[in-house]
Amino acid sequence: MNQILYLIASHTNPDQVLRLVQTIQANSANAYVLIHHDVAGSTLDDSVFKAMERVHFLERSIPVQWGEFSLVEMELYCIDWLFANSIQFDWLIFLSGQDYPIQPFSDIEQFLSTTEYDGFMEYFLATEPPQASTQRRLRWKHDTGFKRFFYHYFKLPLPSSLNSLLFWLGRINPLQFLFTLVVDRHGAKLGVRCKTPFNDTFQCYAGSQWHTLSYHCIKYIHEFVQQYPAIVNHYRHTLIPDESFFQTILLNQPSLKILNNNKRYIDWNGSKPETLKSQDFDRLIDSDCHFARKLDLTADTQLFDRLDQHIRNVSPTLINV
Repeated sequence: MNQILYLIASHTNPDQVLRLVQTIQANSANAYVLIHHDVAGSTLDDSVFKAMERVHFLERSIPVQWGEFSLVEMELYCIDWLFANSIQFDWLIFLSGQDYPIQPFSDIEQFLSTTEYDGFMEYFLATEPPQASTQRRLRWKHDTGFKRFFYHYFKLPLPSSLNSLLFWLGRINPLQFLFTLVVDRHGAKLGVRCKTPFNDTFQCYAGSQWHTLSYHCIKYIHEFVQQYPAIVNHYRHTLIPDESFFQTILLNQPSLKILNNNKRYIDWNGSKPETLKSQDFDRLIDSDCHFARKLDLTADTQLFDRLDQHIRNVSPTLINV
């Protein structure tokens, strides 16, 4: 059976992170769990994890900000750590702290041990309109990929009171292509049209940041970022690079076979995932997905209990902190 590594990126709900790790350990004896917790979001007691076998809690915490390169940097740091510490694995499953398994681990492991694919991730060409459901979910317009990944952005250190004015100034964006202005709840950024690494033989891809990737994919990413630092640096200055960086690296390598499905069940409401509840249980387990997001232990413990019963067929009694 293949060796599965679960990379968990968390920032909130410490009890829920613990439950996820305990569930993995209870149902996948050979699994290895690597945890990166953003301490800027909440405090997580790492002593609980130090007592567990085949679980490592990273002491270094990278402050992660939505839409910034820090999301990519965090995963690259984790990948570097894996190779520096000679951790053996066949598959890496990237999870948030609010993900949870919805199929028996034995089924997931059997699937990965027999698949013809090297990875499972959502992808589409960033410069072409994706399918309608993806357009609605990601609020992806005809020029979204162009504006995100073909400009370099710089934060404007201005008071938030000016954001509404900047928003209206941003309406001139369609009239020219050298500059663009982006204003959202995180502040204002000026985008400057730049030379990119993209061309006919190295195209820009996009998609969800959650993925399940084989060792071959992870090793290729690890080597790629060392060989092409200019491409990494380009993405440092783009918008929401975590929704393009890994797709672009992998989909431009023809020797890797990637299925356009990340095996995640997500119920989208606009551009945000709905918090799943007990009434979603049947839809979750009837899907062909392996994990669901997002779940909230403080909002609905019953869903966790029912999923535990489904994947283990026993009554759960996990948390004992």
